[in-house]
Amino acid sequence: VTHAHRVPDNFHARFRAQSRTYIYRIALGVTHHALLPLTDENLCWSLRNTELDIDAMREAAALLVGTHDFSSFRAVNSDMPFKSPVKTMDVVAIQPGSSFAHSHFHREMQFWELTFKSRSFLYKQVRRMTGALVAAGQGLLSVSQVKQILDSRDTLAYPQGVVAPAQGLFLKSVDYEESDLQFFQQPDSTDEPNNSCYLNK
Repeated sequence: VTHAHRVPDNFHARFRAQSRTYIYRIALGVTHHALLPLTDENLCWSLRNTELDIDAMREAAALLVGTHDFSSFRAVNSDMPFKSPVKTMDVVAIQPGSSFAHSHFHREMQFWELTFKSRSFLYKQVRRMTGALVAAGQGLLSVSQVKQILDSRDTLAYPQGVVAPAQGLFLKSVDYEESDLQFFQQPDSTDEPNNSCYLNK
């Protein structure tokens, strides 16, 4: 826990969120899991590829930025009939990353981080977007095919076996309006219990 805010009774940590930022971590050139430092094992998607076509990945990522129907990038679940597939992606970025033990880890291994920021996401949307971008980097999907998947607006149009595994996904931050985090002290009353709730980030 790095911060704690005393918030009003009507504060809702989920519904008051203005944006959420996810990071997906990838390690390249991992021919055996023992090559990863212990600090990264099961905390990234380890690929045998020693290189990815980052330019192609960034070109495909640009297609996902903005407001779109992301039906193709959500997995089937019980919430589907009740949630709009239209989401606004504020950020889809790809940048070099590092091992969690980077200052003590000198083996030749490249890490990349994919960043996704939006007010909300669909079920498995980030993992599906990551899988499609990595497939573009591997040459398994062209940029135009990624666009076709997005434009099809059909969860069945997403290719099988491309979804990124869960272990590389991290919720980095959740942003709120400052005014929603302000607690205004009520008049003192020794007869009433303090019912304020707390938000931990």
